[in-house]
Amino acid sequence: MKPFLSLSLFSALSLLTVSAHAQAVSQSDRQMIAHAHWLSAEQARPATSSDTATLKAVPDLTKTAGQYHDLCGTRVTPKILPLDVGGTPGILTAVIEEDPACFGGDGARYTLLDRTHHVVWQNSAAAIAILESRHDGVHDLSFGGPGPKTPVWSWSTARHAYQLRVVIDTE
Repeated sequence: MKPFLSLSLFSALSLLTVSAHAQAVSQSDRQMIAHAHWLSAEQARPATSSDTATLKAVPDLTKTAGQYHDLCGTRVTPKILPLDVGGTPGILTAVIEEDPACFGGDGARYTLLDRTHHVVWQNSAAAIAILESRHDGVHDLSFGGPGPKTPVWSWSTARHAYQLRVVIDTE
């Protein structure tokens, strides 16, 4: 019976250690989010004819009669925002489609493309922040929207894309 008891005690101590580590990481993430410099469509420039190849790589963004339309069929003026995330991807291009009727409270869809026009992240968001933390040598990103939860996305070299790492409760 004693080995079982010591194993349970060891397991309990391990869980406490993991829980304390998770709280420390969460607090660090909260501080990073609080001090983040947020970028939005306001800092982006309108797309020009020189961005045609980039815009063709954005799923569900279509061009008819010289006008771009989002996935809801609404006419939009895509905006371009360069993001230096470091590491292998280097500078990504964020293509921003603003349409609150289509993308809800976030108001826009962000598509991040690498230099070969491969989509490395796409979803609706109100703003984006390049965080201090890094994974695989590349800065983590956070995408803001309405509400108390803020997701942190980390680079995956194996997937050549950003993947959700953690959702931070900012309240």
